[in-house]
Amino acid sequence: MKKPLQTKRQILAALACLLAAAFLWNMQVRKEQQELAARISPSILRFHVIANSNGKEDQELKLKVKSFLLEEIYRQISQESGNQELGKEQLCTWLSLRKEQLAQETESFLHESGKEMKVSAELKTVEFPEKFYGSLRLPAGSYDAFQVTLGQGRGRNWWCVLYPKLCLTKDAVQETPESSLETLKVLLSPEDYQAVTRPRPNLHIRFAFLKAFHSN
Repeated sequence: MKKPLQTKRQILAALACLLAAAFLWNMQVRKEQQELAARISPSILRFHVIANSNGKEDQELKLKVKSFLLEEIYRQISQESGNQELGKEQLCTWLSLRKEQLAQETESFLHESGKEMKVSAELKTVEFPEKFYGSLRLPAGSYDAFQVTLGQGRGRNWWCVLYPKLCLTKDAVQETPESSLETLKVLLSPEDYQAVTRPRPNLHIRFAFLKAFHSN
C-alpha cells in the first residue's frame, strides 16, 4: 500500500529544505576557503606544468619535464646559494631571471628525448583547486606560480609547491616535510596554520528519508 500523498509532499518539502541548507552551507564554506587562500597565498609559491595534450605520450613527457626541472632548479639554487634555502621573494627573483634559460634547457631535454616542442616559462597568478600535500591542505584560490607550458598547453596539468618546499621529484608527497611545516608556522597566523594542517574531514551523510520516499 502506497503512502498518502500528503506524506510524500512532506518528504519532498523536507528534501528541498535540506538541499537548500546544503547549498547555503557549501557557499559559506567556499567563501571561507577563498578568504583563507587570499590570506595564505602571499606566503606560497606554486609550481605548475601544463602538458601539450592529453595524449599518453604528452602526459608522460609532462611528468618527465617536471622531474627534470625540479632537479635543475634545486641543483642550481644549491650551487649558487651554498645550500641555503631561498625565501619566496628571493626564489621568485631567481626564477624570473632564469625562466628563459630554464625553458631552453627543457627544450634541449625534450630534444634529447626525441621530441621537438616549444616550452615557455613565466611567473604568474593562477587559479588552483583544493589540494592536499600529506598533512597540508591548500584551499582553492589564486596563488603565485612558476608556470611551465609545453607545446600548445592543452593537456592536463601537474602542480605542487615550490615554497615552502613540497615539490619532490616523485609524483606525490606522502608526508609533509617537517621543515616546510615549520616554515609555514612562522609565515602564517596561528589560526591559518591550524586551518591548513587540520586533518582531512571524513563525512558520511545518509539520507534515510529517501528510502522511505521510494518505498511503498
